[in-house]
Amino acid sequence: MTAANFTLDRYVTLTDQMPHFITDACIGCSVCEIKCPTNTIWGESKGQYYIHPERCIDCSVCGIYCPVDAIQNQHGELIPRIKPKDIPKAEVIKDLCTGCEFCVDICPFECIKMIDAEDETLANHYKIAFVEKNKCVACRLCESVCDKDAIVVPDAPTQLKTYLPDFVVAGTGR
Repeated sequence: MTAANFTLDRYVTLTDQMPHFITDACIGCSVCEIKCPTNTIWGESKGQYYIHPERCIDCSVCGIYCPVDAIQNQHGELIPRIKPKDIPKAEVIKDLCTGCEFCVDICPFECIKMIDAEDETLANHYKIAFVEKNKCVACRLCESVCDKDAIVVPDAPTQLKTYLPDFVVAGTGR
């Protein structure tokens, strides 16, 4: 069974048995879908994200990164989140940035903007990406669209090791 043929009817009947579920607080940012190491979560828009119960390994990475506390366990308890200041933030490698703006366009939190390139070594580029760290939730969407590897998100902080299996923290699940 794949996520594509997993129907909403089946989802509803299994809700009570699932390790985690997505509440109406979901804003459709897709951070949970991106972070899930087993491709368990899928969806298209606000309030329309689902968790495939047979794939969920109960690692809690979805809830740890959810910016609006929309993911709960089967007992209705919020998944413990790490502190926003401890979430890794996207970083721009200025000399690799070409100013294409793909990262700006894809960021669901509008935390990336283009600024004037001031460094002499960047004279061939008029603008480069800049990350507003206070808005970044490390969803890695920017990283996924940059074919120059000019924007990266550092590995998970040590706080995640409290909640996640080693293979998730190491990044192999991304």
